Amino acid sequence: MKLVDRYVLREALPPFLFGLVLYSSLAVVSATIPRLQWIVGTPIAELFGWLALQLPQALVQTLPIALVLAVLIALGRLASEHELLAMQVGGVPLTRVALTFVTLGAISAAAVLAMNQWVLPETNARTAEVYWRLTTGRSGLFRLARQNLPIDDFLLHFESTGAGGDSLRGVRIERWEGDVLTLLRADTARFDGSDLVLTGYRIDRLDLGALDQPVSDPALALANLVRLRNVATDPQQTLVVTTSYTADDLIARFSGGGFEDSRSLTELRRDAENALVSADERRQAQVLLQRKLAEPFTNLALLLVAVPLALSYSRSRGVAFGVSLVVTLVWYLFYTFGQLFAQTGALPVWLGAWGGNVVFVVLGAVLLARRRA
Repeated sequence: MKLVDRYVLREALPPFLFGLVLYSSLAVVSATIPRLQWIVGTPIAELFGWLALQLPQALVQTLPIALVLAVLIALGRLASEHELLAMQVGGVPLTRVALTFVTLGAISAAAVLAMNQWVLPETNARTAEVYWRLTTGRSGLFRLARQNLPIDDFLLHFESTGAGGDSLRGVRIERWEGDVLTLLRADTARFDGSDLVLTGYRIDRLDLGALDQPVSDPALALANLVRLRNVATDPQQTLVVTTSYTADDLIARFSGGGFEDSRSLTELRRDAENALVSADERRQAQVLLQRKLAEPFTNLALLLVAVPLALSYSRSRGVAFGVSLVVTLVWYLFYTFGQLFAQTGALPVWLGAWGGNVVFVVLGAVLLARRRA
């Protein structure tokens, strides 16, 4: 690392870290306030543990904003005190100085992409599960009772929960292959990681297409309808159904607590291409997938706008904060409404997710061109 890089980073890292802590803390607090009445009385250690689980998601969302603040403050100070001019006189072009921020943005983008794939699926799932444990004293699975939950290529339904909310009662699994319905019923079930362990199960496979065939013999009609009948000989015998979801994943996705989705990039891609779920479910997965792919590159898109704004307007820390808030507000509007319009079908999925980045890249290019002119 050259001297100029170390010098620029020494200017940029303090406001970057300050902005990251400030904005991520505000994001966690804003997500906590609507639930504040339900977590009053929670032990302090458990409460802070739950808040810490929300930090990775908050960091992903606030990294671009913190980077904008760092660029505005650092470059603004260097420009206002003519240090950038001194560097240029000394043979260091402005593009070389900006390269330090581009590198910081690229590192941030890679970190966000990695977190979306490997970190957030775990922390977001744990956030929802811990919340229901803190507020109700039991697993959040009770919130999923009597719903039809689309899991992989089948629907899961259960009537109630028991054993502290960890056990499912009156379980039904449905899987369709054309006119053929495989119906798996069980007295109870529990999750063991991503395995669903069923007890007291019955399996029936029905070919409903047989009902359309003219058959005069009732016994033959019944034989054509019922292709398989399997009942456990021992009521305590278990059957394991392997899924791609854990109990925490289902709670985060379907409990209705307003928590972030816990699916990774690869899981979202799988659900976006799953023809066995509804069109709305597929579109939601497509929107989330494109959003999580676009988030890393937001760091670079906002950087293109922040650099010319810092050189032109950021002459004090107060002005830098004001400009960063304006940029943040505009980006947040694109971020929010883009997802909304993409989910409702008013915009193509890719445009709703990437539209904000495209606008900021174009705006940054225009501002840079005007500054050179």
